Amino acid sequence: MRFLSARCVASACVVSAAAAAGLGLPGAASAAVGQQCSGASITAQGSSLQAVAQQELWGPGFHTSSDSLACDGKQGSKGVPTITYTSTGSGAGLRSWGAEFKEAKEVSFGPGNAFVGTDEPPNEKQLAEIESNESTPTPETIMSIPVAQESVAIIVHLPTGCTATSTVASGRLAFTNADLQGIFAGSRKEWGEITGGGDAITGSGCATDQITPVVRFDQSGTTHILKRYLSLINSEALTTEKGSETWSELSEGSLNTVWPTAANVVKPAAKGGGEVLAKVAAVAGSVGYVNIAEARKSTSFVPPSGGANEATFWVVLENGHKGTGKKEKVTYEDPSNNGDSATLAAANCAKTVYTNGTEPFPPSSVFETWNTVTTSITLKESTYSLCGLTYDLASPEYSLLPGTSEAEATTVNNYLKFVTNSKQGQKLLPGDDYLGLPKDVIKKAEAGAAKISD
Repeated sequence: MRFLSARCVASACVVSAAAAAGLGLPGAASAAVGQQCSGASITAQGSSLQAVAQQELWGPGFHTSSDSLACDGKQGSKGVPTITYTSTGSGAGLRSWGAEFKEAKEVSFGPGNAFVGTDEPPNEKQLAEIESNESTPTPETIMSIPVAQESVAIIVHLPTGCTATSTVASGRLAFTNADLQGIFAGSRKEWGEITGGGDAITGSGCATDQITPVVRFDQSGTTHILKRYLSLINSEALTTEKGSETWSELSEGSLNTVWPTAANVVKPAAKGGGEVLAKVAAVAGSVGYVNIAEARKSTSFVPPSGGANEATFWVVLENGHKGTGKKEKVTYEDPSNNGDSATLAAANCAKTVYTNGTEPFPPSSVFETWNTVTTSITLKESTYSLCGLTYDLASPEYSLLPGTSEAEATTVNNYLKFVTNSKQGQKLLPGDDYLGLPKDVIKKAEAGAAKISD
């Protein structure tokens, strides 16, 4: 994890922000932002998982709400700066700020790319790469600010002529963790192998029909969340086109788009979670993954599901066990807190247990790395276990980011304070298939947003 101390990354030693303050180096202090609501209209990009929240909840709410942290023409300077968010994917967002060795000419920090949404928070190497594009490369000047919780739904399109039956989820399927990991590792290849929740696939030849895993075309934060979860189930190395890697290694950077060769995954021709939805809807016998907000808006997967005419649905997933010995039973949960319903609700993550590998969770601040954050399969989850946090990248010193201005920093500051506030932006999330941040995370997010300045 990244702590506020001196560190060396990729053979180049850098000095922490705390040390910089003592030495009078750039990063020692930040200028104030302008008066509330006096900033410029801005555009941001990145995570498709955040798209619904950004485009339908926070963006419109920020410039129409009468809440004290919003800008609807009554607060502060009475300006109405707008926020435009483009869903390009977490990987594209990270690269646009300089992660993964993109050339400086391809990096943009200006008002057309004022902050980056990502479900794959940058690791040490990626943070150092972003900071290297600053006018004066300065450590601890990129923050990973958590903004929401979301569940990743596993979506299914049954083979043609087949019907699902389950004692756990009527008309649907219940995946064990072993089922889920096996499908994407390539060790579960036939539909008849999915039996964990009292499941059965009925219909002529259905049990031996092949499972087709569908994955993202692009580097994706949703993929990062899924692969981090799979690493809890199987920590062994897997054979891929690149060599031999663990799920944890496959979750980040350029390996994010790499999958075990045994799985024979299929990719859509274009990027985005919507393309996965479309591909699974089009390919009988397939399994894919998208966030629950996207899944519920899809005409192909909108519930209720089940029955001979309902071949597409999302599954319930193992979240723990109860009892012991012969009385032990696997328990399952739905990605939505209202189950198999067409009505918008909340991501079923209210009591999901998040962990951070061997380090304490949550990290002590938004200046640390959050890339190892995942959930737990060793503890019994009372809600859905395949949940994740999503983040916005911003800076406490926008003056270090070429092409930026105080007006841009002011709006990013105002907007992300609105987004992370427990009584304002966070309250907009439940009821639209997201969920506000856990209590042990939200104060760190609010503190990070307040540090954004020019």
